[in-house]
Amino acid sequence: MSPPSPQPRPPARIAHFSDTHVLSLKGATLRDFLNKRATGAVNLALNRAKHYRVEVFEQLLDAVGAAAPTHSVCTGDLVNLALAPEFERVRELLTARFAPRDLTLVPGNHDYYTKEAALAGCFEEAFAEYLPQDLPPADGARYPVTRLLGAGGGGGGGGGGAGEGGEPVAVVGLSSAIPTASFMATGELGAAQRARALELLADPALRGRFKLLMLHHPLFPDPARRLEATRRLRDAEALVAALDAPGAPAPDLVIHGHNHAFKRQALPRSGVPVVQVASASRAGRERAEFHVYVVEGGALARVERHVHDPASGRFVVCDESGAPALC
Repeated sequence: MSPPSPQPRPPARIAHFSDTHVLSLKGATLRDFLNKRATGAVNLALNRAKHYRVEVFEQLLDAVGAAAPTHSVCTGDLVNLALAPEFERVRELLTARFAPRDLTLVPGNHDYYTKEAALAGCFEEAFAEYLPQDLPPADGARYPVTRLLGAGGGGGGGGGGAGEGGEPVAVVGLSSAIPTASFMATGELGAAQRARALELLADPALRGRFKLLMLHHPLFPDPARRLEATRRLRDAEALVAALDAPGAPAPDLVIHGHNHAFKRQALPRSGVPVVQVASASRAGRERAEFHVYVVEGGALARVERHVHDPASGRFVVCDESGAPALC
C-alpha cells in the first residue's frame, strides 16, 4: 500500500504597510527644531498634517488584523520628524496589536530625520522587539534583520497561523535610512550591508524558503516624480546588479515604500517582482492602503491591495488594478 500523498502547506499571507508618518508634538520644545526639523515643520504645516492622518493608520492596523496575516512587515517612515513622542505614539499603536513575533520593521528616512535621532538609535530603541535577527550577520551589524517563518522558523507567526508546516518564508530587511540635509530624502545601503544581504540570501537556512527582501527606498528611479533626484536610493543600481546577476542568490520578492503609491515592477534579468506600497495613513484623493502577499508553492500567487474607503473607514480588498476583488 503506497503512503498517503503529502498534504499541501497552508499559504503564507504577508501583510505589508509603510509610510505612516505619525506626528506628535507633545512635549516638543523650540530647541527640538533648531535643525532639519525647522524646514520639516513648514512642510508639515502646509502639507503633511492635512494628508497623513493617525486615525486612518489606526483603521489600517485594525484591518491588517482582520486580514489574518501569517506575518506583517513595515518598510519604514513610521514617524514624521523623529521626535521622541512620535516614537512613543507609534510604539503604543503597534504593541497594542502585534506580539514581537508578529511584525518585522525596517527604518525609513523620516525615522532618521535628524543626525541626532539616528546616532541615538531612537528607532532601534523604540522598536527593538520588531527587529529580529534569526540569522545574525557575521560581523554583528544591526542590519539586515532576518525572520524565519513556518517549517520550524524561529520567528513564529501571527493571526493567520505560520507555525510548523506552514509555507516557509524568510524575511530579510535592509536599512536604507540615513540622515540627510534639509530638502533631501535620499537613502543608502552601503557596500557592507549589500554584501551581508547576499550572504544571508545564500545561507543554507534559506534553502527551500520563499525569500522576501524589504527596504524603504525604491530600487528604480521614478522620473515622473517631482524632485526625484532628492529621493533616490543612492546605491540602487549596485543593489539591482548584485541581486540580478546570473547565479546570484536572488530573492523571490522585493518590497518597499517611500513614494506613497502602488507600483509593480521587476528585476530586469530575472523578472523577480518588485512591489511598492502606498502610504498607510494617506487621507484624501490618494488613499491609504496595505498589501497582502499570498505565497503558495514557494511562489508569489497574488498581491491583494487593501484600499481605504474614506466614507466607511474600512479597507476594501482590491486586485492589482485597484478593482474590488470578488471574494
